[in-house]
Amino acid sequence: MESEKTDLRVLRTRKAIRDAFCSMIMEMDYSEITIKELARRAMINRNTFYLHYDSIDALLRELQDEIAGEFIEKQVSYTKMSDIRRMIRVFFEYMATQSPLQDRLLCSGSYQFFYDRINQQVMGHRKLMNRGAFGMDEPSENIIFAYYGSITAILYRQWVADGKKLSLEKVIELSAKLICQGMSSVVKY
Repeated sequence: MESEKTDLRVLRTRKAIRDAFCSMIMEMDYSEITIKELARRAMINRNTFYLHYDSIDALLRELQDEIAGEFIEKQVSYTKMSDIRRMIRVFFEYMATQSPLQDRLLCSGSYQFFYDRINQQVMGHRKLMNRGAFGMDEPSENIIFAYYGSITAILYRQWVADGKKLSLEKVIELSAKLICQGMSSVVKY
């Protein structure tokens, strides 16, 4: 019974830390976030923070792993252009349903490193799982994966910067054309 109470307290404390952290991300650049201010907002002391996380970076990595994990669990092949079109759709549809926090993390210049780490994690997994999908040598395939991963994010960021004025369908269609026609010179139909 005591362990259940402890577990609930731990969960509540972690939620308070996470909520305070997320609100700080929305308000400031990453370099401005401090453990002192985070602890104050979460209504805990600094030592309590350190019972749960080694650093602010550890808290951010936890968030990164969650976001990357959601993409990694979506299994897809890269052997056909239709697979790539499907992944473009999955990416945009997923991102369109996320909170403003996700847009801040993926689109704000001060959090560029965060998206880069997610992209490396997801595309590293994709390369591992789909090695040989394009029938090319490893360095050539690495270029293709880097192109796809970075260009998709750039197009999404631009859509957000423009206030999402294009409909979701239109931005997916336009992005798929840009990416796939550019990729069609090296990927089989």
